[in-house]
Amino acid sequence: MIALRFSKRLIKELHKMLAITCEANDLRSYKITQCLLWIAEQRAISEISGLLNISRHTPYDWLKKFISGGVDWINSKRYVGRGRKGKLTKREKEKLRELVVQGPEANGFDTAVWNTALINELIFREFNVTYNPHYLSKLLKKMGLSYQKAAFVTDRESEEEYQQQRETWLKITWPTILKKAKQNDSVILFGDEVSFAMWGSLSRTWAPRGEQPLVKTKGIRKGLKMYGVIEFENGGFHYMESLQYTLKPKSFRMLKEAGVDIKLIELIKPLKDVTFKTLPEFVNSLTNILGKERVTMYEAVILQFTQTSGRFNKEGYVEFLKQVMMHFEGNIILIEDGAPYHNSGLVKKFVENTNGQLTLERLPTFSPDLNPIEKLWKNTKRDATHLKYFETFEKLRESVCTAFKKYLMNPSQITCVMKKLLREANTLALAKS
Repeated sequence: MIALRFSKRLIKELHKMLAITCEANDLRSYKITQCLLWIAEQRAISEISGLLNISRHTPYDWLKKFISGGVDWINSKRYVGRGRKGKLTKREKEKLRELVVQGPEANGFDTAVWNTALINELIFREFNVTYNPHYLSKLLKKMGLSYQKAAFVTDRESEEEYQQQRETWLKITWPTILKKAKQNDSVILFGDEVSFAMWGSLSRTWAPRGEQPLVKTKGIRKGLKMYGVIEFENGGFHYMESLQYTLKPKSFRMLKEAGVDIKLIELIKPLKDVTFKTLPEFVNSLTNILGKERVTMYEAVILQFTQTSGRFNKEGYVEFLKQVMMHFEGNIILIEDGAPYHNSGLVKKFVENTNGQLTLERLPTFSPDLNPIEKLWKNTKRDATHLKYFETFEKLRESVCTAFKKYLMNPSQITCVMKKLLREANTLALAKS
């Protein structure tokens, strides 16, 4: 067996070429160069073909061409600027699309996220062709593929059942709701909950190249939680902050500093560290201890030092529903998601006691795209929290409430998130008329 040896100068040139192919993201030329370097190291052809995921004959072909053409031959294989190295037939493109749709893991990769480098490797492995990474993105778009964010779907149902639920909503449930609202002169509301983080939120923005925008943050994991509903067609908006009430040691100290009677403070000490989920619960407990007259006198100052960010729960949701019913007159159809507390016994009992004035409709599981208020929350975060620094929780609340006040003053900012729904509703109405 003849042993093949490369000169030191040639090996040095190959290492330079390897660096160039890495920088250019030229997968094919990189594999050729790496193959030749491993041959120079006397590695077995079977090992090389396995490491590079190529056939056993390919290293011999590359070696023969390298012996006759040298490093210049590798350079001739490289592609610079526009265009692709090779072309895929129509059938090959169809197969590539199928492979991409299957996902990286189904194609032998460890990751579940596609990028152009992985797809380039897939193309080379399947068709022995490589593309300029910049052009590859354009090619994928032409093939009907796009770079997009994934969404969660429940694993409790099959994909077929999930799609069936959505189709039923769009074709049967939603048109029925529109018909019922018209017959009963009901207002249609879309409801949801949202949390705004005190540490702010990040987004893309224009900035000098190479200078990443930096946003200060307190790093305090505290969120402003809001219940909200928007009115279909007219763009009405109503919201309520989720709060809970607790008399902490700090609360008693601040009440003293605010000049509250020391005897009154002593009276309410039995409520220390007790958490009340709603305002009526807290006020009732204060009334039992202090009496109605003194509660009326001191309620505002006591609340000032006991309010804290609450949690989304059935008690708070019922309080919000009470406010909604006072805010919107007549019959109400409220469309909401399947949050556990939406379906609690307490909520069901409250709805039953409205004597048909309030009706709740559930959206299909994992279908936030069918609830337009989700877009309103997204717009609010864009305007109120993205790239902003909040030194205090009150500053966060002020920023969010400022955005909400703009919606109240300009309902068109609400109706704009329902354009598609409004257009479809009008089409349905015209079809039936």
